[in-house]
Amino acid sequence: MSYNVIVVLLGWLLIIAIFLGFIVLLRYLRHRELMALITQGINPDSLRKQHRNRGLLRAGLITMMVGFSLTVGLYPISFFLPPTFPTVPFHLGPWLLPGLIPFGVGIALIVSYYLEQNSQPPVEENKGNEGKVIPIEEHLEREHREG
Repeated sequence: MSYNVIVVLLGWLLIIAIFLGFIVLLRYLRHRELMALITQGINPDSLRKQHRNRGLLRAGLITMMVGFSLTVGLYPISFFLPPTFPTVPFHLGPWLLPGLIPFGVGIALIVSYYLEQNSQPPVEENKGNEGKVIPIEEHLEREHREG
């Protein structure tokens, strides 16, 4: 192999290693956050359900707007084609697919956000200690007092 091919391969390996390292760092930080919540006596499942829907909506809006921008940006290509190209209504053609595909995926994510939101029961506040995570020391102390 030539020197240039080796440099390109090492560059790609470095980029992939940085990307995967960033993913591992994010997972580690999320783990530390969950452990901190548990030690404070907060149930992390009650917080997780509230943020999932907003992330789905945000991802749908971003994907849809990227698709829309690509579609608008690629639309003028039809005006530069030779006149022998078959004429279609509104100058539509296959060059719009790179924009229409993410546009459709974004719309599907937004629709799923609204469909999922109505199917979930409202989150109720925990009364007393039902379902609440408490530190082990406090639990042992209560057992000792009661038993």
